Amino acid sequence: MTEEDGDENKVTVHVTGFGAFQDIKINPSWEIVSHLPSTLNHNWLNIQIITPPEAPKASYHYLYDVAPKLLEEHKPDVVVHIGLAVERTYFAIEKGAERDGYNQYPDNDRKVFNKSETKKAWGMSPPHLESSFDLEDVLVKWRAQVGKDVNLRTSDDVGNYVCGFVYYTSLEYSWKRRIDAPVVFMHVPPLPEKGDIEEGVKATLGLIQVLAESLLR
Repeated sequence: MTEEDGDENKVTVHVTGFGAFQDIKINPSWEIVSHLPSTLNHNWLNIQIITPPEAPKASYHYLYDVAPKLLEEHKPDVVVHIGLAVERTYFAIEKGAERDGYNQYPDNDRKVFNKSETKKAWGMSPPHLESSFDLEDVLVKWRAQVGKDVNLRTSDDVGNYVCGFVYYTSLEYSWKRRIDAPVVFMHVPPLPEKGDIEEGVKATLGLIQVLAESLLR
């Protein structure tokens, strides 16, 4: 919890998406992030939302280098990563991520994170890490916050592509420092229309509000 200027009710939330990858020219995860406000008042909370100046690359090596640096720079209270799940029709918060398996699918730079790189980066870290949030409780409150018209779920299938990679990177950052991992990854479905993006923003803001409140309770 940030306590600058004596504001004990201030929560800083770092939110990221992804840019174009493969044949996805406009990534809805970044469209959502780029439409988020910089501040949000919720009940007694003053929420500051920090987003990258440009869409992060869907690249393992870029993410491995950049994601921890952003955490060091901003020291957020909560981290929300957002990515696209092209085959889904719902929004889902992922429970955790795997350390291994990123040698299977080439990223947007046509590169993988091979086994030797994984061993060097995370060889002493757990093979599976999970968010420190109680996501089942978060889901109940998220649904109440956003409304029944938006399909919201939990999932345990973040995958072994850049989504799982950036999630594990942030979770491992917390694990290495022996602190709770106030990190969540949200998968969004394809959102081709403007109204769909607005729904995505609504779902994201609702999640941010619930996570910020859960952090302080």
